[in-house]
Amino acid sequence: MTCEVAVMNKRGIALAADSAVTVSDGDGGRKKIYSTAEKLFCLSPKLPVAVMTYGSADIMGVPWETVVKVYAQKLDGQRFDTLAEYAQDFFGFIEGADRLLPPTTQTRWLQSLIYNFWKEFYVDELKRGLAEEEKIGHKAKQKRLAAIIKADHEDWERYRDLACAGPDYGQHVRETFAGALDEVERDLFEGFSLTPALKEALRKTVEFAYQKDWFHPRDRGHVVIAGMGEAEPFPVLLMYDVGTLAAGTLRYRKTDETRVGRDADGTVAPFGQHEMINSLIEGIHPRVFKEVAEAAIRLARAQNDDREDDDEGLDDFDDADDGGDAERVAEQGRAFALSVRKNILEPYADPLLSAVSALPRQDLAKMAESLVSLTAFLMRMSTSEDQTVAEPVDVALLSKGDGFVWVKHKDVRALVQERQVVCGV
Repeated sequence: MTCEVAVMNKRGIALAADSAVTVSDGDGGRKKIYSTAEKLFCLSPKLPVAVMTYGSADIMGVPWETVVKVYAQKLDGQRFDTLAEYAQDFFGFIEGADRLLPPTTQTRWLQSLIYNFWKEFYVDELKRGLAEEEKIGHKAKQKRLAAIIKADHEDWERYRDLACAGPDYGQHVRETFAGALDEVERDLFEGFSLTPALKEALRKTVEFAYQKDWFHPRDRGHVVIAGMGEAEPFPVLLMYDVGTLAAGTLRYRKTDETRVGRDADGTVAPFGQHEMINSLIEGIHPRVFKEVAEAAIRLARAQNDDREDDDEGLDDFDDADDGGDAERVAEQGRAFALSVRKNILEPYADPLLSAVSALPRQDLAKMAESLVSLTAFLMRMSTSEDQTVAEPVDVALLSKGDGFVWVKHKDVRALVQERQVVCGV
C-alpha cells in the first residue's frame, strides 16, 4: 500500500507521495518494507506534468521508475495541448518499448496470467466440486468442467469491451500466443484428457480475458497523470488502471478524472491509503461511516421484522419469493446514508475545500505533505497494521508559469548511506 495525494486549485497542483514499498516472497508469507521507493516522477522541469504510480511498483517486472524516466528522455520536452494527449503518448510509448518489454517477457506474463486464471476459476473449482463426490468417472469430470466454463463465459458476456482494445483484440491475442497457450494447457491439465470442445472453451476464455474490461489483481497497477496541457489553463488529474502488454497492445482504462474550474475551484484527491485523508476532509472515518450506514439498515430490518403483517400481506424480509420488503429496507438504508452525507459530511467538507481553492501555491504543497506525513505517522503508531506508508515524503508543485518544481525530494543515495552507518556497514 502507499499514500499519495493531489491538492489543487486554479493556481496549480501539489503532489505528495510517501516512500514505502513492500517486497514479499510471492507466497503471501514473509515481506519486507523499504522506505526508498520513487512514486512521483517529473517528465521535464519545464512541463507542468507529472506521473505518480501506486499499487504495483512495476509493470511486468520492469520498475515504473525505469519506464517513466526512459519515457521522459524520449519525450524531451515535447508539449501537447491536453493532459489526455500526454497520457496517450505515454501509453503508446509503453506499447512500442520492445527493449523494456520484449516479446519473450510478454509471452511469459501472458502464460502466468492465464495459468493462474484457469487454475483459480476452473481447476480449483472443479476440485472443490469433486471433493464432495466419492467416485466420479472421467466423462463426468469433463462434463462438470464444461459446465463450470460455460457459467463463467456467461459472466464474461456481461462485461463491456475494453475501450483501448480493438473489436478483435482477444482473438488476436489467442492466435499470436497459440503455442504458449498450448504449453499452459499441457502443464495445468496434465493427465486430464480435454475434448476439442473443452480446448476451444479454454481458448475462448483467453479471448474474454484480454477483450473485456476486466483486470486480474496480478495484472493491474495504477497510474495518475497530473498537470496541464498547453490549452488547459487549470489543473487536470487523470487516473488509470494499467494491465499488461500483449501482442502490441497495452490494456488500460481511465477510472476517473478531476478538472479544476469545471468540477470545483479546489479539491483534494487521495490515492492508495486514503482513509485518514478522507477522515480529515469529511470529518468521519470511511469505515465508521460504512458501519453507521449498515447499522441503519439493520435497524430498518429489525423494525420491519417486528411489524405485523398488514392488509397487503407483506412477506418476510428474507422471503425469496417477494423482495419488496428487502428493497424497501435497503432503500431506507441508502436514504439514511445519503442524508448523513448531505447534512453532515458535505457541510463539514465544503468549507475546507473552499479554503483549498484560495490557498497560495506554496500552501498547497504544505497541505499535501502534511496529509501524507500524518498518514505515515498513524501507520507507524498502529499495532494492527504493517507500516506500508512511510516517510520521507516527496512533494512537487506544478503550475503554468514554473512548470514542475520539486519542493521536497529525497536523496536515495543519502538514505542508503545513512542506513549503512546505522547498521555499522
